Formats: sequence, structure tokens, C-alpha cells
Amino acid sequence: MVNFCENCGALLQPNRKDDGSISLYCKVCKEESKEEFKNQSYQIKSKIDHTEKDRLTVIEDEFDVRPTARVICPKCNHTEARYWEAEDRKKEEWETTTYYQCVKCNWVWSE
Repeated sequence: MVNFCENCGALLQPNRKDDGSISLYCKVCKEESKEEFKNQSYQIKSKIDHTEKDRLTVIEDEFDVRPTARVICPKCNHTEARYWEAEDRKKEEWETTTYYQCVKCNWVWSE
């Protein structure tokens, strides 16, 4: 059953009230029907416009591109870890530090 506004002819939308009853209202002229529908069922849908960021799924764990090395993890003794290098300023000169992350327990250590 489709209902139209008596004032402007626009399609009436269902509106659920606090007491659970449903009335119909016009989005154009904001007029609300005096008739309440307690025994009829209406499906109320809302269109959600998602942003591009909301629609994007990022999977980080499966695409780790860091190289791996055969080193022993000091925490779990696993023999494989990802590694990367970073330059740190120690005193007055730059020093390169190698960091490792165990592929099993994710423990991070440096050498």
C-alpha cells in the first residue's frame, strides 16, 4: 500500500514512534498523518552512503614484504624472523641498527 501526502502529493514515509506505533510523514512538507498503524507492518530502510575509506578493506598481516632471515628468536626460539634496518644517531655519528621481528610470536629485538 502506497500513501501520498494530501498537502503536496509526495510519497509518505513510515515513522516509528517511541511507543512502537508507526505513523506516516511527508519529507517535503513535514506533515504527519493522524492515522497510526499498530497492526500493519512496514519495512523501514535507510540508505547509507559509505565513503571510499569505509568500503576499502586493508589486510596488513598477509602482505608483509619485509625480507626474512634465519635467526633464533630470543623469546620463543623460532628460527625465522623478518628484518629491517634503521639509521639512528648515536652521539655525533649515524649508526645502522638491524631490527628483527619473529614470524611466530612477533617479538621485536635488535642487534
